Amino acid sequence: MMRWAVNMRRMVMAAALALVGGTMPSLAADTVKLGMIGSVGDAPIYYALDKGYFTDAGIKLEMEPMGSLAKQIAPLSTGELDAGCGAISAGLYNAVNRAIPMKVVADKGRNAPGYGYNSIIVRKDLVDSGAVKTLADLKGRTIATIGVGSTDMSILNEAMKTVGLTYDDLKQTSLTLPNHLIALENKGVEATLTPEPVATMILDKGAGVRLTTVDRFYPDQQQTVIVFSNKFMKDRPEVAERFMVAYLRGVRAYMDALKDGLIAGKGADDVIASVMNHTGPKDAALLKRIFPVVIDPNGEVNLASMKKDWEFLKSKGLIDKATTPEDIVDMSYVKAAVKKLGPYNKS
Repeated sequence: MMRWAVNMRRMVMAAALALVGGTMPSLAADTVKLGMIGSVGDAPIYYALDKGYFTDAGIKLEMEPMGSLAKQIAPLSTGELDAGCGAISAGLYNAVNRAIPMKVVADKGRNAPGYGYNSIIVRKDLVDSGAVKTLADLKGRTIATIGVGSTDMSILNEAMKTVGLTYDDLKQTSLTLPNHLIALENKGVEATLTPEPVATMILDKGAGVRLTTVDRFYPDQQQTVIVFSNKFMKDRPEVAERFMVAYLRGVRAYMDALKDGLIAGKGADDVIASVMNHTGPKDAALLKRIFPVVIDPNGEVNLASMKKDWEFLKSKGLIDKATTPEDIVDMSYVKAAVKKLGPYNKS
């Protein structure tokens, strides 16, 4: 009943504004606080913000740069953040295990075929000397990822399985993303699992060589997601639905801008401009050369990939109870948004 009343109030106001040529004041926008990574992968959100999609939905979006989704879990649990986004990790499952309810509500990025957003990069001197030619040559070597406990561990396991080895045949270390380049230059690590645009920046610097991309051995791996806090879903479900409509509008425009493995389709320059407007790098030429992340235009997550990664993290003792991907995924918001927006047709 409350949701109906809010919708009716907005429709009445919209009709009044149309009649008087927009001279009446509009309803105050609903503030939504969103935890952000602050990366190129956030492009659809930046684009939606710049194009006024959130404003159209009656939402004032407040972006809170917080790095990884793992760092957003505490403020999501208290309701300080309404929503968050980032890579799935054991910490998300364990938070739910500790009775801190939150839900994965939409896709935010995957390694789709032809769009290898994440690369395994090997130190250039090891490739030049012939010491590392294939994934099998990484056995016993140290590889840096963004974090232990994330799905990066499962990605590495899938990579090594292609050559008859496993994750346990590697030595994993955790480094912040900017330090991937530094560690390769200083010979502190022998390889990295690195997302764009840092992956391309490493290649440009001559510090490493791309051995492979994740899409080649683990296509459509679910890398990042949108998460809603329990308080947001419980107290403001209608606002959450409007947020999702604005987000998917941004995703669809972003997907229109992807072509042939690059940000090179319709509206590409606008997408790149939005990225540069909100985060680094301020280099349009670089952004036109990277492998962009792919997002389902209907917001659906790849549950099969989430299950595979969950099983691996659980096998390593990193998930302390039996909470499964099905327990933390709620696709009702994207389904409601798609119902309002209609089917996606790539422009």
